[in-house]
Amino acid sequence: MAEALSGAQRRAILESDAGTGRLGARVPTCEALARLGLAVRYGRVGGYYLTPEGLRVRDVLARVGPEPGHRQEPPVPAAAPTAPATGFAADDGTGAPGPGPASPSRAAEVATAWSGLLEIRRVLQDGDVTRPAPWERERPVHAVALALEAAGHSPASGAAGTDGYSVSPATQQKGLVEVAWHGSDAVTSLTACQRLLERYGWQCTLHRDRHGRSFVLASPRRA
Repeated sequence: MAEALSGAQRRAILESDAGTGRLGARVPTCEALARLGLAVRYGRVGGYYLTPEGLRVRDVLARVGPEPGHRQEPPVPAAAPTAPATGFAADDGTGAPGPGPASPSRAAEVATAWSGLLEIRRVLQDGDVTRPAPWERERPVHAVALALEAAGHSPASGAAGTDGYSVSPATQQKGLVEVAWHGSDAVTSLTACQRLLERYGWQCTLHRDRHGRSFVLASPRRA
């Protein structure tokens, strides 16, 4: 990155949405960050989102502070960005009951997060959004849960007494996730989940344990 970051650009990065990386700064600032490769314009309304490079810079700035009067470029670590401690989290169906899919605010958050995830795929993979990006491969439970929730499937924790999915790390092999269905007609529901995940680049197989419980094992497709 040849240019240094101004105080406004630093603040814009630090104040971006913790879950999706969406920028809330003025258009000129967003355009400047886009020219630096730290942001990209995306979506019907033309919102700006941090690129993976921008997310890495944000991670550094969060530790050193905005320093609005300082224009020296921050170092960029080679590691992929870590998930924020706060902000949006996909509902994996294993926690306490949440607002449920009918909540307008939750639906908006999920849609924004899903758009941001597809943009990460597009930027990192030369426009290919059909397979998981490295960020997803490091957080498969979150990535799978987001895909299911964004498609309108209900998490098991969404509302008491309703059917729904749960996503958890698989015990059989590192890097795989297990998708289970809690409620009636589990095989049909899991088959629908499997088809959706395969459409977005996850390799899935349907299994049944010794107790007769059906579940899907999913792993990111490589090519």
